[in-house]
Amino acid sequence: MSDHLTIPDVLGWNPEALTEQAREWHRQATTLGHILDDRNRAVDSSHEFFQGSGGDTARTRFTEVRDRARKVLEALRLGSDAAGIASMNFASAKGLVERRKHSAEAKGLHIDDDGTCHLTESTRVALYLAVGGNRDKYTTALAALQTDCDDETTVLRKVLDNAALVDTNAVTAIAAAFETVPPPDSFGNATTPAVQPTPRPENATPERIRHWWDALTPQQQQREIDTHPADIGNLDGLPATVRDRANRTMIPLEHDRLTTELEVADAALTTDPSDLNAVRRSTDLRKRLADLDAVDQATRDHPEAKLLLLDLKTGRQGRAALAFGDPDTADHIAVTTPGMSTNLRDSLNSKVTEAIALKRQAERQSTTAQQDRSIATIAWLGYDPPQMDIGDIGMAGNQSRAEEGGRLLARFYDGLDVAGTKNEPHITALGHSYGSLTTSLALQQAHGRGVDNAVFYGSPGLGGRVPNIESPIGAHFPFDLGRFNDSVQSAADLGLPPGHVFEMTNRADPIATLGSFGRSPDSIRWITHLATSAITVDGITYTEGTGHSAYPDMSHRSGYNLAAVVAGLPDNAIHPGR
Repeated sequence: MSDHLTIPDVLGWNPEALTEQAREWHRQATTLGHILDDRNRAVDSSHEFFQGSGGDTARTRFTEVRDRARKVLEALRLGSDAAGIASMNFASAKGLVERRKHSAEAKGLHIDDDGTCHLTESTRVALYLAVGGNRDKYTTALAALQTDCDDETTVLRKVLDNAALVDTNAVTAIAAAFETVPPPDSFGNATTPAVQPTPRPENATPERIRHWWDALTPQQQQREIDTHPADIGNLDGLPATVRDRANRTMIPLEHDRLTTELEVADAALTTDPSDLNAVRRSTDLRKRLADLDAVDQATRDHPEAKLLLLDLKTGRQGRAALAFGDPDTADHIAVTTPGMSTNLRDSLNSKVTEAIALKRQAERQSTTAQQDRSIATIAWLGYDPPQMDIGDIGMAGNQSRAEEGGRLLARFYDGLDVAGTKNEPHITALGHSYGSLTTSLALQQAHGRGVDNAVFYGSPGLGGRVPNIESPIGAHFPFDLGRFNDSVQSAADLGLPPGHVFEMTNRADPIATLGSFGRSPDSIRWITHLATSAITVDGITYTEGTGHSAYPDMSHRSGYNLAAVVAGLPDNAIHPGR
């Protein structure tokens, strides 16, 4: 395996920096060599005018320092050679990854950061159309393409393994070059230069981010928060308290930035009311300010919450994630991903309310079961689901937004697993509506890394090889591909063991039966189906919820079921009252 080295990691390499470092160490070695030669000649000639015990002591001291300095000189020479060789190896390894990535992309494959290749929807659709809808031909051709896809995955992972080996060898060689360097205080210096912190790694995995953070001193960590709060707050893998402090710092800063940019856009409109770009910019900035105001209000109303994500820049709308309970120390963590039309300004307040209620119900069930485990629930609004706007509603039948969100969500899951102080925190992925598709795609990309259970509710599908193939509002074909169209064929495709994938479908929920993205989960046998009809447990009646939006209500059986799985008590949902 490639030790978690990703394609972006390798493509972000700068071999020229190693070349420059090799030159710098060579320059230092040359300078030090000249200085030692000059001092050696001067000390040799000192016998003529600096005699007695004082002269002998000085010359003895020089000999000791010179011998140590020669070790530094040798280390600089060896380090220069090692860095020069590493630069060439890095360039070669990076070139291999670039070429294999381009080769896979040329075949119409989508490539995950870890080198896993997937057939894209457009490739599948083109193939289906190319064979004129003939099922047998499509099956044969798709199998051949899948084989080619798997081969590309194998090759990409091999070149990533090679890159990881090159990286390890470079670190080992450079470290070995300086292994025998005497400590600074052995030279008798009055002061020792302060150790500079390692620069923050770019495009790194959450695991590498955490290693970098842990290597910093407390003072260096605080300096990072103070000087780079926007970066630190959104780095998956860092402790929740760190991200929360950094993101809360950003709230007033982002408010000032957005307000200033809005004033500029409005000034442009005053000058030219027909400037459509200024109109769009002004509208967008007002929405983002409303998004930020919703986050600000939520953090004021709930000072105990952890703000794990705040991004008002990169997406089509504001993004945020709020945790209730400490995910770094919790025994059980739930991450809820909402669906279509959700955004911070209109939805964050209700999602916060749902997260708090879910936490309380999960804690109640844990206490009743005499477990008393700690619970953390997270409302994750960290992607751009389709909105009800005229210009965006058409994306509701497309997987692209879910694919974008899935990549971000997979990294978020990984970051929770890395940041947690528990050896194995129990993480449950919850996905509603379009968010269930996003959750499924995240689990497929992450191969379930860090996640233990998944619950999909009100789901239009977990991913289809051909989009909308079963949807009554999508394309119709002369035969029902059914299971053939599902991109998820088993729990293993989500990186989960059998029996750890659940679904709920309320009565009168039209979305849950659309089958827009593969079959709807309620028709898939290998998924555990949780009933939503009324039930009485421990003297409390949980009513039946109906429709598409009632699932997280804790007065309904569906809410009880969610809390049961989150608390690690799925039997409460499968066999309530036992």
